Amino acid sequence: MSGAAVIPSLIPPFVVVAMRRAEARLIRQLSEARAFTAESAVELSLNRSMDRRRLQGLIDGGAVRVAANGRHFLDDDGWTRYQGRRRQRVLLVVSTLVALIGIGLGLLYFRQ
Repeated sequence: MSGAAVIPSLIPPFVVVAMRRAEARLIRQLSEARAFTAESAVELSLNRSMDRRRLQGLIDGGAVRVAANGRHFLDDDGWTRYQGRRRQRVLLVVSTLVALIGIGLGLLYFRQ
C-alpha cells in the first residue's frame, strides 16, 4: 500500500477524534457551569468551527437545549438518549464490519 493511499484512510479517525473532543469540551463547559435548566443556561465559548458544528449536532440530537435568551443548557435525559443512540450506531458499524470481514474470509476460504 502506497503512502498516498494510507493518508486518506487516516482522515476519518482524526475527524471522529476532533468531533468527540469538541463534544467533550461543550459538555464540560455546561457541566462545570451547572447549566442543567433554562434558568441556569449559559453562553458557550465557541472558539473553533468544530465546536459550533458539534453544538448544532448536540442541539439536533436533543442533548443540549437553547433557552429563550439564546443561552444553552444540558438536558440530562436528552444527553442519555443521545449517548444511547450513538452506542447503537457504533454497534451497527462494528457489526457490519465484522460481517463483511466474515464474508470476505468465507469467500477466500471457499475459493481455494
